[in-house]
This record gives sequence, structure tokens and C-alpha cells, in this order.
Amino acid sequence: MAKSTNARLSQRILKKDRQIAQAVLDLKGYAPANSDFAASRLQEALENLRLAEAAEAAAQQAAADAREAAVALELALHDLVLGAKQQVIAQYGDDSEEITKLGMKKKSERRYGRPKKAAPEQT
Repeated sequence: MAKSTNARLSQRILKKDRQIAQAVLDLKGYAPANSDFAASRLQEALENLRLAEAAEAAAQQAAADAREAAVALELALHDLVLGAKQQVIAQYGDDSEEITKLGMKKKSERRYGRPKKAAPEQT
């Protein structure tokens, strides 16, 4: 029995399990005393695993496609917003109240240059 039912098996272990299951299926006259380990059960488990892995791969591809589409839409929105900001500046000017509504500073409120050091205190 597997130690943990929550963690996934490594690919190395799964590869070895597939090889062993296929070797058991290739045995002639395989008739286990415990019917839980019959060849038909092994074959069914291998097929179910193959189908589950295919479904997982399809879901991962769908998630990747959805993310790619979302990123493209985010970039398109960002480009539109940047263009709209430039149009507001062009229409209203860079020192207008309208640009403050966009979260930008008026040109007259911007500080240019390096901050000046305070003069040393004389005691």
C-alpha cells in the first residue's frame, strides 16, 4: 500500500509500476489467488490512469490558453489607458485639474532636481 494518499507518486515510480503491470499482463497463465489483483483489474487501472492523465493534460492546456488570453486582454486595456491619459493631457493640458482625477500630478506640482541638503546647524 502507498504510504500517503494525498501526495502524487514520482514519475520514476509510475514508470516502474507501468512496466511491472505490463509484465504481469504478458504472463501466460497468471491467475492470482486474490481476485483483487486480476489481470483485468490491472488492465482497467492502466486504462483509467491513461484517461486521467489525458484529461489532466487537456485541463492544463485549457488553463494555459485562458491565462494567455487574459494576459493579452490586460495588455490591451493597459495600452488603452496609457493612450487615454495622453489624450487627456493633450486635451486639457498638463497643469489641469482633470489630470489629477486620473491620479497624475499637475506639472506645477512636480518637484524637479535633487533634494537639497539641510544646512548644518551652528552651535
